[in-house]
Amino acid sequence: MALIALPSPGRRALPPLTLAYLATLLEQRRHIVRIYDLALEPENSLAAALQPLRSFRPQVVVVAGESAELISAAVDVLHADNFSTVLPVQMSRSGLDAFHVCSGVLRWIDGMRGGNPDGSAVATLDVDHLPFPARHLLSLERYNLRAVGGELQTTMLLGALADGDGHVALRVPTQIVAELRSVSHEFGLRHFLMADVPLTLDRAWLDELLNRLCDAGLGIGWEALAEPEQLDDALVANMARAGCEAICFQIDAARVFESTAARNQLRQTVERVRQHGIFSRADVTLVPPYESIPYLVDVAATFGLDDVRFDVAKMEAASVGLDEAQLREMARQIYAQGRDRQRFIDRFGPALGRLIWRLRGPRGTTAQFDDEGLTA
Repeated sequence: MALIALPSPGRRALPPLTLAYLATLLEQRRHIVRIYDLALEPENSLAAALQPLRSFRPQVVVVAGESAELISAAVDVLHADNFSTVLPVQMSRSGLDAFHVCSGVLRWIDGMRGGNPDGSAVATLDVDHLPFPARHLLSLERYNLRAVGGELQTTMLLGALADGDGHVALRVPTQIVAELRSVSHEFGLRHFLMADVPLTLDRAWLDELLNRLCDAGLGIGWEALAEPEQLDDALVANMARAGCEAICFQIDAARVFESTAARNQLRQTVERVRQHGIFSRADVTLVPPYESIPYLVDVAATFGLDDVRFDVAKMEAASVGLDEAQLREMARQIYAQGRDRQRFIDRFGPALGRLIWRLRGPRGTTAQFDDEGLTA
């Protein structure tokens, strides 16, 4: 069986954990499985990317991705190449929908082969009964995921969607720790990215996870999403002890930047995590009206974050005749200038800092700065 992960244009290429979970379940049924991740060579056409299947000649092909249009195009290419048994599936790369995708595919396979039409064979499958994903079928070193400091990083699932209402079922902390230990021993990886599910979703669950990580002494580092208002000093200190090396905040620019209370909360949280040696980054979603982007991005530069990534909704940008790539680049340049100015303000105060910055003139994004914002 061939499992094909399609690229997600405009997004980072994460290892397709959803298909890796499916691969483990299929291997347990004694199927020969291969995973082909087309996101690793996005410049190739679909026809060229799917050529390796000709030598494998799978009986069943599962083609999965986030874009319905891309899935349909891949199915057409596969049918044109005489692959008749093809199952199109929409999926999240991070594994957020692993339970639903795995259950659906296994039921489809059982139905196709005339067995277990009621799906009883997979009725007990849920987030805590999923086996560890088949990472041995993935080229983990080829994904451009790097931890703070530049070392190789890979992904780890914290929880999965439990129903159609968006409710997330968190994995048992002992299972997460066991998988972290397994991956670090088997693959030698010491840095993990916990994507999609905020770590702060359930405080009691988080406290247990952190305590078990501290007790396990795995010697690993990890990065996770968090809600800034949930990060009190005691929690941040415990996270640092448990190996947290970076925290990512997902920010709706219009909601956060236009609220004084929300801005102050974020600044305080960034300062708190910095005091504990934790790197802070933010994924900022820019939404209409796009005329406000310069102001919103300039505000972002005052928070003291170590890294900021800007995202623009493609459909919304197109609706007003703008290109999302150009908007992201504009935001990046405005942010770089704002951070440059903020370094002078932090050192010399608001009035003198702004004056020095204006007299010196805004620098390009390639200028080299020392720790206090002065040109090297």
